[in-house]
Amino acid sequence: MSVEEFRALWLAELLSVTGDQFARVALVVLVFDRTGSAAIAGLTYALTFVPALAGTLALSQVADQRPRRQVVVFVDGLRALVVAVMVIPGVDLVWLCVLVSVLSFVGGPYSAAQLALLRDLLSAEQYSVGMSLRQITVQAAQLAGVATGGLLSTALSPQFCLAVNAFTFAASALLLGTRIRSRPASAPASSSARFVADGVTLVWSDPRRRAIFVMTFLGVCYVVPEGIAVSYVSEMGHGAVVVGLVLASCSAGAVIGLPIFVRFVTPDRQRVALAVVCVAVGIPLVPIALVDGIFVAMVAFAVSGALWAALVVMSASFLAELLPDASRSRGMGLASSANVAAQGMGIGVSGLAAEVVNPSWVIAIAGAVSVPLALWPSLSWLRSTAPPR
Repeated sequence: MSVEEFRALWLAELLSVTGDQFARVALVVLVFDRTGSAAIAGLTYALTFVPALAGTLALSQVADQRPRRQVVVFVDGLRALVVAVMVIPGVDLVWLCVLVSVLSFVGGPYSAAQLALLRDLLSAEQYSVGMSLRQITVQAAQLAGVATGGLLSTALSPQFCLAVNAFTFAASALLLGTRIRSRPASAPASSSARFVADGVTLVWSDPRRRAIFVMTFLGVCYVVPEGIAVSYVSEMGHGAVVVGLVLASCSAGAVIGLPIFVRFVTPDRQRVALAVVCVAVGIPLVPIALVDGIFVAMVAFAVSGALWAALVVMSASFLAELLPDASRSRGMGLASSANVAAQGMGIGVSGLAAEVVNPSWVIAIAGAVSVPLALWPSLSWLRSTAPPR
């Protein structure tokens, strides 16, 4: 936190993520109340994730070909305007879904620029610590946002939560625009199609980068408790406030677990730790089908959330160092958006599955499936990064 520009980036993300979680809870509650369908609620939530991949594929070149500060300020301002439209009473559900898709779409290039900008602000030695602090902040903001969002959506209205989100996006844009100095673009202009193709080749051609990239897709399993929280809580006989608490438990684990991770998992241990944690994230979800109490389930979600947060910190730190500066936004953006899109697909599929299978079993199956899926990238990572004999 000694780097002034990093403090500005950190505070801006704290504001926008907190407001964004307000909006996500509000949308799920609003759609579930209108339709009574776990599938539609899950698909709506998925729209807050999936289009990010399309946004990255279409616009990720902007994050390297334009000043990165300019990109994040513009996108935050645009998102503030889009959410402000969603606040208007009586907006049709179809239009809400369209607007949510727009938010997710522009989130792709935003994430690419933001992650690369973070590396611009911090040295290689500072980056891992900075990523850990950033991830703790994101999870704490999600914890506060979803817990409070469920309460406010019930006590006031979903529109109030959306209004808060519009304000936080605007405040973030102002903070980034005034507290971070502009830096020149890191790459020359090129066609979007070639830029994306080169980005995929860049990530896939190196076995170390390829292993990390494949790990990002495992979010399709890890996100399931969050994606069907509404229907799972309904199955357990609770209401909207508990939905917020269940969502918050995933973030609470990260807030508690990441400082422990930073303290005990030193950089020299992270090569092996990345592979172990990747396999372990889904294991706490497997017994959920046999758990009767909602609070015991929340503990399992917290443990899984802590492991997932550690996985994100390690994979992002390694990938940032493995990418050249001129291509960092491109590579980080592709990996980040692949993770976001995987989460969106996981939410959508699990929402559909929860229509025909008990939500608790959907969560347990997702956890069980994640373990064998994680073995390939984990073993590939260990092989490709093994020290020479």
